[in-house]
Amino acid sequence: MYKWIDGDEKSCVFWLNGWPGTGKSAIARTVARHYHTEGCLAASFFFTRGGGDCSHAGLFATSIARQLADNKALGVQQFIRSSLEEHSQIAKQTLQDQWTQLVVQPLSRYERRGNARTFLIVIDALDECEEEGGIGILLRLLPQVGACKNIRVRILVTSRPETPIRHGFDQMGTAVHQDFVLHRMPTEVSDRDIQVYLQHCLSTIAAERCLEGCWPGERILTTMVQYAQGLFIWAATACKFIQDGKRFAEKRLQTLLDRSASTGSEPERHLDTIYTTILRASVPETYSKEEQEVAYDYLRLILGSIVTLFSALSVEALSKLLGLSSKDTSDTIAELHSILDIPKEHNCPLRLHHDSFRSFLLNGNRCTERAMIVNEQRAHLQLAKRCLEVMSLVLKEDVCGQCMPGVLVSDVNTSHVQQCLPPEAQYACLYWVRHLISSGQRLLDNGDMHQFLREHALHWMEAMSWMGKTSEAIEAMTMLESTTEVRQPICYCDAVKGRKLTNVAGRRM
Repeated sequence: MYKWIDGDEKSCVFWLNGWPGTGKSAIARTVARHYHTEGCLAASFFFTRGGGDCSHAGLFATSIARQLADNKALGVQQFIRSSLEEHSQIAKQTLQDQWTQLVVQPLSRYERRGNARTFLIVIDALDECEEEGGIGILLRLLPQVGACKNIRVRILVTSRPETPIRHGFDQMGTAVHQDFVLHRMPTEVSDRDIQVYLQHCLSTIAAERCLEGCWPGERILTTMVQYAQGLFIWAATACKFIQDGKRFAEKRLQTLLDRSASTGSEPERHLDTIYTTILRASVPETYSKEEQEVAYDYLRLILGSIVTLFSALSVEALSKLLGLSSKDTSDTIAELHSILDIPKEHNCPLRLHHDSFRSFLLNGNRCTERAMIVNEQRAHLQLAKRCLEVMSLVLKEDVCGQCMPGVLVSDVNTSHVQQCLPPEAQYACLYWVRHLISSGQRLLDNGDMHQFLREHALHWMEAMSWMGKTSEAIEAMTMLESTTEVRQPICYCDAVKGRKLTNVAGRRM
């Protein structure tokens, strides 16, 4: 990969593809870090399913352009600024227009100084982009940077080998891109890499816990490599689980080995065994049966919400959305650092270490412990109802207390809007409709959703206006029409008679 980036190859796109858990993102981060240190990382975009703006391509081009402008070594800021001045409505234009005007054209105007430099753009986990159409457009646009004459730009793309992506690269042609299939790497090569990784991590744990210098020994290392079966995520999760055990690190390693020994030969089964072991370990055996049931109820509620959220939330915001105390949430996930990225600050978002855990938790064939299985539709319905409850508590007419109907949104401090519409309320406003639709429920006359709209339809629209999401509100209302079962005609105008609404500019309508 380094040879391709630094060499004279005509292809400008490199596709690293592989099965889930084979280490694509780890490689992408390593390469990005290396070229950032060299001053040659132009930009990066890491798609994340359930990551809000990182889960779709809507802000892809503008995010890349912003990073290009911030890169002083690249020196194209003035050209991007000129494009913005020339196309003042660029934010409303198509992804293709944004890419052309904010990325390709400024790079084409790059002024070469001395020897040609290579700059790298990294796009990770393209398969986690939730818009299949967006994926196709992106893959058609990326090769355009190859036409820039005075600068050499390489684009590294990682993803699973899913059909829309394979089709996009087939259309691109081999002259424009190279690819490498990670899961087809010779077994002895991937096993050696995983062994080196395990040896490094476990020797670090041994030093931390003052264990014997040779711990855990060559035989156990070899066994762990066999259980990993080429999945880097297995090795990474196993090491996190063992390290989190602290003084029980040796016991955790033995538990992992014992449970993996009874697992079938498929790589996914060994990964599922780790996830099951971690979840079981988070509920102490010293609890009574009733206490364990309560603990598993909390696990299902909190983890089921995390894996079905459309945008990551902090511990505090998630707790308020679910109607829990922050302590209950923190206590429930305290032993799950192996599978969750749990920040120290309560206002930073909770994230999964790897998307395979979402698949595990929602799939009854993989998650064999009935106490842990999450019913996806039920989880969405629960979140939809909680969104309504949160909005009903927060939303009201003139929610930001401006009194004067002519106030512009741009004239009000963002921190004041955040105070009036805290993160859990903003999440509820943005995603309650998507949760309702994902639950499979339909909007019924005089149901909870209908009652909410009768009382708070304008309040919700006003809140979305303060958030700068009026277009999303209109789209959500259109989506609601497809879920409505009407026994008698409903005029939503009844809900807004005699009321006033703040539009996107912050003026009364």
